[in-house]
Amino acid sequence: MGWFWQQQSTSSSPSSAATTTPAAGTPPQTSTPASTQSTTPPPPPATSSRDDRDPTVDREIQKFWDLLQSDSQSPPPPPTPSTSQSITSSTSTSDPSALSAMKPSRNRTPESIAISESLLPEDMSCRDAFDYAWHCHTPGSQWNAVYRYGTVRSCSELWDDFWFCMRTKSYSPEMRANAIKAHYRAKEEAKYGGGKPSSEDIWESRSEKVQPGTAFQTKFDPPAENEGDKEWQTQELERRRRIRESLASQSGTGRE
Repeated sequence: MGWFWQQQSTSSSPSSAATTTPAAGTPPQTSTPASTQSTTPPPPPATSSRDDRDPTVDREIQKFWDLLQSDSQSPPPPPTPSTSQSITSSTSTSDPSALSAMKPSRNRTPESIAISESLLPEDMSCRDAFDYAWHCHTPGSQWNAVYRYGTVRSCSELWDDFWFCMRTKSYSPEMRANAIKAHYRAKEEAKYGGGKPSSEDIWESRSEKVQPGTAFQTKFDPPAENEGDKEWQTQELERRRRIRESLASQSGTGRE
């Protein structure tokens, strides 16, 4: 370790060593700086890490590399009944009723909670998750984010979905379905829970399914065959006139 320091001091200051040579007839003098340099411990060698060489190192690639190393060093044991029970208990504690009890949120009916629970996905594609995360870094995706939200978009959440999908590939089908539902339930709670803004503030959410035959019951006149543009425009103007008259009559009845 010390020869780096000695070589550097000897090669860097040859002129200083020449100037300190005693002249003829003068008593030899001790070189104080030389003794100081010899007694000073050499500094530790500069270790250039990967982050120092490249400040823009991709953390996601490093995370993926660490994940591969951990899998190769210690392969995951097969799922045991105790593990499945722990995952089931963790998912049961993170159900919507428990989350709503922990955080004050808007009042929701049990039917609405059941519908939201049934809409949670039970499977996810790791390839699609990787494509979404990779596309997030493209200029087109960031331009779209700036156009919509006024700022660039963070891709960390999409990469977290990809790594979560990779971790759950070794689970059993039932454990994987429960883990995926718990993952999306936590995402929904983090996005809309705790009184955060939601589309339900403007549009009233349905608390039950629409009964068959109760929607799209408005009658309309089917278009006549082989009719020209003038006939169609005349019929359209007449239809709009009847709608305006019906609305005016309804508003007049309401005022009375």
